Amino acid sequence: MRTGVRHAAGLTVLTLAGLLLVPAPLPADEPSALPLSQVMAELSRNPDFVAAVSTRLGHHPKAGGILGPDEIKRLRELILGENFEALDRFPALTVRGLGRSVWLAGAVLNHPADAPSGRPATVKEPLDDELGIPAAGEAPAQGAFLSPLGFGLAMGDRTDPTLAARYADGRRLAEVLNRLSLNAPDDGRRSRIIFAGQTLDSPAALLGALAAAGHDVDVRDARYFANFGDLIYQGRDVLTPFWLDTELPVPGTDRTLLVPVSHSQHEVIVRGPVVNADLSFYFGIDGEAMFRPSVTRDQAWVMGRVAHRYRGPDALEVVRLAGAIVRAYDAIKRHHLDLPFGGYYALGVCNDINAMIELHMQGATTLFPLTLDPEFFPGEGEVDRLAQRLPLDSARGVPPDPKRILGALPVDDLSALPFPALRQDLEAGRAAWTSGPPPHGDRPAVVLLSTAAGAVIIGLWFVRRRRA
Repeated sequence: MRTGVRHAAGLTVLTLAGLLLVPAPLPADEPSALPLSQVMAELSRNPDFVAAVSTRLGHHPKAGGILGPDEIKRLRELILGENFEALDRFPALTVRGLGRSVWLAGAVLNHPADAPSGRPATVKEPLDDELGIPAAGEAPAQGAFLSPLGFGLAMGDRTDPTLAARYADGRRLAEVLNRLSLNAPDDGRRSRIIFAGQTLDSPAALLGALAAAGHDVDVRDARYFANFGDLIYQGRDVLTPFWLDTELPVPGTDRTLLVPVSHSQHEVIVRGPVVNADLSFYFGIDGEAMFRPSVTRDQAWVMGRVAHRYRGPDALEVVRLAGAIVRAYDAIKRHHLDLPFGGYYALGVCNDINAMIELHMQGATTLFPLTLDPEFFPGEGEVDRLAQRLPLDSARGVPPDPKRILGALPVDDLSALPFPALRQDLEAGRAAWTSGPPPHGDRPAVVLLSTAAGAVIIGLWFVRRRRA
């Protein structure tokens, strides 16, 4: 979503942080990625652990402190009642339910997002600056992005040694691109970068100059499963997707299709005689639309697929539009300082700005879900017009186009999916969904967790503010 540190922390395990006790060892022949239900089953064997959960729920900000009585009861039913299988499809909210949950979580926390340190700075002195690459700085240590939770569990991402070796250059290039993005397209104070005797004032101009100087510039539209837990248990990855109810009927069943939320990003890869850097561009759960240096390795279960690849003038056009998006989002947020979580969900999730780029470059988008509120994009500028054209998924009674659900998946071959039940549902529905218009009709009965419980989980994610 590689970047690794883009993910938000969450899921029920955050409720248990600090309560973990020594678990029994897992069988040696288990697959490399463990279901969350299996991890919780192991932890719950210790009666002291169960007692700690019962005592601590509702008494700590990271242990369900914002839960109401009904939500605490529901989580206790799942965890203490050993209904662990429900955790593997958690929380099964609809897109509208997710929106309500974000709103409720924001109301409970009752504060706008703090501006993170990586936020693009406004144009300021020095206006003219050298590129500054190769950049100084040591590579991050292997465990730099991991936080031990104690007794076998850790949260975060492993450092990728190959990406880490280029991290200093990537961090500097991302900083420069974000700063140049904030230059207004017309006259005014402008930040400029000097490279090879040229003075450059836009992201596309800089990357164009790098290409002219012998650098290869490769831009990839990539899709992954979002890792909303970033959990490692006894050295093994834990499956922690965030399941979304698409409200599409699964043919031959009385269920609707649940899918893990996908993450998308445009990856900018530069190789050459001066600059060697790996960046990603997306709107993160930290509330920032920006270029980011890549340094961590994804867990294998999030998979990964390149939907489109751009080189030459097309690559520079993607970077130009990305810069315009950085500038537009910065302006919106400066006019709406009270947006909870930096505008995440209200201004879209990670997919929305990448969908704008895909729409511009391909004429349509294949991403799901898309959540931005058009009220924040009322103008006639390029980014506003792209936002107004997106097929949004928050409207009541309008089913999503199944082709976008399939297009957002991080695999070309459904047999590669690490979730057998999901694979079966998609195989059952793919032919029906892609042969005609999206299915309509009454929604089959499906057991969902409450919207309030979803609000709790969203709130817990944002308590742990990460780069995305």
